[in-house]
Amino acid sequence: MVLSAGAPPTSFVAGDGRTSLGLNADIGRALARVMGLEPTLVSIPLDGIIPGLQSKKYGMALASMSASPERLEVLDMVAFTKGGSAVAVPSGNPEKLTSKTLCGLQVGVAVGSFQATTRLPKLSEESCESQGKPAVKGVELPDQSQVLQAMASGRVKAVMADGPVLGYAQKTQGAKFEVLKDESSLTSTGGMAVIKGSELTEALVKAMEVLHGRPEYQQIYDKWGMPGYALPAAELGRLKG
Repeated sequence: MVLSAGAPPTSFVAGDGRTSLGLNADIGRALARVMGLEPTLVSIPLDGIIPGLQSKKYGMALASMSASPERLEVLDMVAFTKGGSAVAVPSGNPEKLTSKTLCGLQVGVAVGSFQATTRLPKLSEESCESQGKPAVKGVELPDQSQVLQAMASGRVKAVMADGPVLGYAQKTQGAKFEVLKDESSLTSTGGMAVIKGSELTEALVKAMEVLHGRPEYQQIYDKWGMPGYALPAAELGRLKG
């Protein structure tokens, strides 16, 4: 089971450099117990996950990935969590930015993330390019921790990342930034993924239904400070484009 690295509290690696931690790791271990399996968890950069599945190096991925048309061409995806993007700027918002005034500016995103592939380009098109203004310049970095570092150093003017990642950084790392209220919402559903046509797909759908019915599912979200990101029962099942 492969997870993305560098995005606490959803997915990160312990100080030993090997142990996978976070909400996704806990969901993965809980699913494995439902299925009677002993999982091996490996954390890698997000952009290596799909190639790893395609090469059969990994059997499944649990990385809160959104179901883009490009991903669904090669993957089966099963819903397990809510997701959402947020834009953050340096504390005090010295340039008085909003999500609608990022035109022509450099905004940090994690490579291969929903923000890099979908949300930031959509925001740029709607708020900038369609109005005849310069596009938002996405700066892709290996993980969301490095995205925040880029803003702290002044390399980028703002960052777009998963809402829980930004909240966790503020609470646990003393990160000096603020989240813009006009671009912060639960806008997507995150899924686990297997290679398209995998025999695991329907087994994961059923296992997720079982896990969702147990108190443990909500308890995992509570543990990581993400109670509002638990998926409603009506949204379980395979993800579609």
